[in-house]
Amino acid sequence: MVIRALSIATAVLLLTGLAYAQGHVATAKAPAGDAVVIHNGKAIPLEPGFRLYQGDVIRTGSDGSVGIMFIDGTRLGVGSGSECSIDDYRFDPVDDQYAFDLFMKRGSAVYSSGRLGKLKHEAVKIRTPRATVGVRGTRFLVKVE
Repeated sequence: MVIRALSIATAVLLLTGLAYAQGHVATAKAPAGDAVVIHNGKAIPLEPGFRLYQGDVIRTGSDGSVGIMFIDGTRLGVGSGSECSIDDYRFDPVDDQYAFDLFMKRGSAVYSSGRLGKLKHEAVKIRTPRATVGVRGTRFLVKVE
């Protein structure tokens, strides 16, 4: 009974890990200075091409910045001294499933809509500690102090 339970638990962990490994939502572009991602509880320096996942936290130092390209073409430029998390992201036109939920804890970011914002703009939310921005345009700057 114990061996069977361990086998099932191992299979679930492997499948979950496989789905996570294949389910990146964005890619880091042109990181500069102090720019890290908190991924599975570990701080990892961002490099060009690093894959980002739902749940990842992006942090930049006083000299850091990073561009992020989401799979639908949405672009996010994260400025120095920033912290944001990818809380929810879904882009599935076949099943009409869309979500872009980013929490901007501090700092600044420039958002530029991709296909998700054009197909289902009401699914895009940028949250801050004091407000939620519903995206209706294609490009804007958010700054959280």
